[in-house]
Amino acid sequence: MEHLIKWMSNPRIVRYLHEDPDVVRELQRLLVTVPAPMLTFQFNRWGRFFIVCDPQGSAIGFVKMKSMASQGTYEIVFVIGEEGLWGNGYGKNAIRAALSTAFFEWRAKKVVAKIYAGNGRSIRSVQSCGFSCEYHEEPLFRYSITMDDYLDRLRA
Repeated sequence: MEHLIKWMSNPRIVRYLHEDPDVVRELQRLLVTVPAPMLTFQFNRWGRFFIVCDPQGSAIGFVKMKSMASQGTYEIVFVIGEEGLWGNGYGKNAIRAALSTAFFEWRAKKVVAKIYAGNGRSIRSVQSCGFSCEYHEEPLFRYSITMDDYLDRLRA
């Protein structure tokens, strides 16, 4: 939890996120008021929350996936919070793992990523995982991948 608070306090990380400005205060409140075994339930209230770890098991980021209004469609948000690890493929690996969960466990039809135009690393990450741009409306791009597209990539 301390890692998450540190990442969400970093302006270089949160500038491209759609988070409430009070997210750090809410995380601190949760840390104090919610027993550790119950934190998982709190984080998964509005979707699924995954911690991204490096090969040694250290927390380096997170992935959130939540159901959207359209049946079978999920939105993905991914963050590598350790700046020194940016550009090392951890984001792509986290996206691939999340896509596997969405399509094979949840039977999702589509996964969507909304990314700010200036966030080139995230745009390259989703594109390399097979997402294509649905539309661009300043300041956001909306990328998506369907189950069929995902399966085609696995077969290739």
